[in-house]
Amino acid sequence: MSLCITTDTFEAFLEHEGLRNKILMEYYRKRFEDMRWEEIWDLSLRIKNMFLKTPFPFEIETHLRPLVARFFQDNPVVVRSSAIGEDSAKYSFAGIHESYVNVRGVDSILNHIKLVWASLYSDVAILYRQETGLNAESSKMAVIIQQFINGQKSGVAFGKSPNSNAQMMIEAVYGLNQGLVDGTVEPDRWVLNRSNGRILSYTPSTKKQIV
Repeated sequence: MSLCITTDTFEAFLEHEGLRNKILMEYYRKRFEDMRWEEIWDLSLRIKNMFLKTPFPFEIETHLRPLVARFFQDNPVVVRSSAIGEDSAKYSFAGIHESYVNVRGVDSILNHIKLVWASLYSDVAILYRQETGLNAESSKMAVIIQQFINGQKSGVAFGKSPNSNAQMMIEAVYGLNQGLVDGTVEPDRWVLNRSNGRILSYTPSTKKQIV
């Protein structure tokens, strides 16, 4: 079971109570080149608090609240980031934006939607966009809400390997996928032939922890 909160909703929230202009005023208060890391972290924290303190517009909340309640009730969910421009042919955003696991209850889910939106302006995201030349003003964030399944194993399949167009790749870990996507857990890795699915290589990991 999945529910997508579109970028249109994100844009509508930014326009509510002038949030977009407030964010841009903070963002451009000082030249990025003149900011220390501590100042970037503080900027990110201020913007995060703006998201949390800004209420949902009446039209958005009255639409979202019954949907979330009907789809998920009190079941645990994952509230995932899905920013526009993520993981293109040129840029990988794995671990840049926030996703939250095992979230329960309508109020908590709505609050975590704001936290995911705010992660568009995390210190890591700000630095990454500056390094890659991406425009923070035009960045948008969709949010995916999915039923949480506490799997014993999880992984990611790449339809095309980063190293060869003729290959695909599968990476898997014990436990949840969080350790894989944020790079804290080394995965097992299979490389396959894309045309016939034959396994070309298998690289086991050194298993020290389950996340």
